[in-house]
Amino acid sequence: MISTVFKPVFLGFIGSMFLSLGMVYAAEFETADEEFQKLTSDQAKLAWVEKYQSQVAQWPVLDQAYFYHRKGLALEVNDDIEGAKQQFKKSIQLFKSLDTTDPGLVKSLIDLAYMKYLQTNDTKVYCPDRQEAVEVARKINHPEALSAALIQLAFCFQNGFDELTRSLSVLEEAADVAKENNLAQGNLAMIYNATGNLYRANQIHQQAYDYYQKAHQLWVDQDDTQDIFNMLHNMTSEAIALGHWELSENHIKAMYKMAEQYPDFSDFQFFAEFNAGQLAYTQQDFKGAIRAYQAALALKNTTPEQYFVNIAQGRLAVAYFRLVQYDQAFQAADQYLTETDVNNAKDFIKEIHVIDLFSQYKYAEALQAFWDILDNTEDNNRHFVKNAVALQAIRFGENLDALQNQASQQQLAIKQLELEQQQKQTQINQLTAVVVGLIALVAVITAWFLYRSKKHHQIRARRDYLTHIANRRHIIKVGRRLLAQCQRKQQDFSVIIIDIDDFKPINDEYGHAVGDVVIKQVVNTMQSGLSDNQFLGRIGGEEFLLLLPGVNKGRAFAVAEQIRQQVAGKAIVADGIRLAITVSLGVAVNQPPVTHFEELLKRADDAMYQAKKAGKNQVQPVSSTAL
Repeated sequence: MISTVFKPVFLGFIGSMFLSLGMVYAAEFETADEEFQKLTSDQAKLAWVEKYQSQVAQWPVLDQAYFYHRKGLALEVNDDIEGAKQQFKKSIQLFKSLDTTDPGLVKSLIDLAYMKYLQTNDTKVYCPDRQEAVEVARKINHPEALSAALIQLAFCFQNGFDELTRSLSVLEEAADVAKENNLAQGNLAMIYNATGNLYRANQIHQQAYDYYQKAHQLWVDQDDTQDIFNMLHNMTSEAIALGHWELSENHIKAMYKMAEQYPDFSDFQFFAEFNAGQLAYTQQDFKGAIRAYQAALALKNTTPEQYFVNIAQGRLAVAYFRLVQYDQAFQAADQYLTETDVNNAKDFIKEIHVIDLFSQYKYAEALQAFWDILDNTEDNNRHFVKNAVALQAIRFGENLDALQNQASQQQLAIKQLELEQQQKQTQINQLTAVVVGLIALVAVITAWFLYRSKKHHQIRARRDYLTHIANRRHIIKVGRRLLAQCQRKQQDFSVIIIDIDDFKPINDEYGHAVGDVVIKQVVNTMQSGLSDNQFLGRIGGEEFLLLLPGVNKGRAFAVAEQIRQQVAGKAIVADGIRLAITVSLGVAVNQPPVTHFEELLKRADDAMYQAKKAGKNQVQPVSSTAL
């Protein structure tokens, strides 16, 4: 089942509304639709579609339009979102072909918009259908349809606090329509839900929680299982944002209980685990967050809401990173980037970018990306301060309470609200400057300290003391990760082992000081020809390992030959002694694929010894007999 803060009412008060309009159906469809309305099982609804699909062409166009709408609903509750979208489109096309406009067109437009929301979460994609639904409802002067369409349209204005008054104005009209026409309580619950969403989008969490709680109670009164769970999900997120840990835990326990009680609602368990992860993450219990997010991701196929799946995957990567479990963080971040449309991603993409740069040892770029995150945090803090001050001018709650009690005719004073906001602008700016300044100062000092401390320890743990390239432990660790990454992406992966020829006699004759100079000069020469995604490490006294992700056998051999020529062509002067240095190189590629990185390392090591035996100062690929 689908769980979302933007869920329209499919078969509740709006659904019954369209059945009570006195429209004339062909006897066959009227009987079929009565049967559909009584169904409670998701699979039974699919069986209903199969039962009547062959008869549809014999029905009038109006009945066909309603049939395809019902088919869309059946596919939606069975998590076939793309299929449902196509059926709603077909229904809309049939409704528009009629000589007169039927209210069913409004419902199909609303439901089509909802499918687009589930797939994209992009207002530019799903809001045009909601706007059209409002226009159609106005045209036919249908109160129930207009109220439903206005509620959904209010969700389309979420670009900051400036649009809040516009959203509230839309909801005010929906409230007026509901009040004047004495509509059902489900309509009021949707208005409360919509109001909570608007407050949450503007970081006004206490008011958001209060309205979600009101909607939750109304849906409890109506025994609406899906929407009760949806409001628990919303209330949990707001309680977490407010730091109300005990309240959050109680809501999550209720979600787990509902998941156990209602197994037919397939994604209840996913969202219970997801919210448990959100709570643990916010409390900086990163081990607990990892356990919960892993449990949620194991159930990702039970929900069509990829948006929340992406959040779980992104936060899993960050949680690993915060625990300094870098290999797991890199793998989780790589999976996030593989499965997420980064062009539309809004959550965690910057944090994931930092982790990705870190995995490539691009520390300067990672630090710059970190500062970008800090700048964005400052903008969010400034936005929060403005909202907190301007909130004094919001009195929308009085209107909704009057609607529920039918005791007041008070209307929103939009003009007065704008005037009060202008009068408070000076106060907003002053408070913003002070708070943002303090937050920025603390954040900069903390970030600088943590970065310097972490970088110091990481360098000591990863670098070779003499050459400052990766040490044996670290380069092999990186090799294992890159091999797994290339195998997952079906890319080539090659390694080269390089050994300085006749190094022991140099040490014996000239001493270790000269030997150290030789090693450092050879490393400098090798590094000068490498690209950013090629990794060099020291694995022994005079032995080195080069990792080449995405490089095939031919290119790897060319890289090795270039290194050989560069080293041989550059004399080394140490302590007044001029030395001609050569290296022997062994090349191995992951073909046929290996199970463990150490197997590939042995192939390259064997090839290097073949180069030694063949006379040194040469490149040898792994022989076919060694595979």
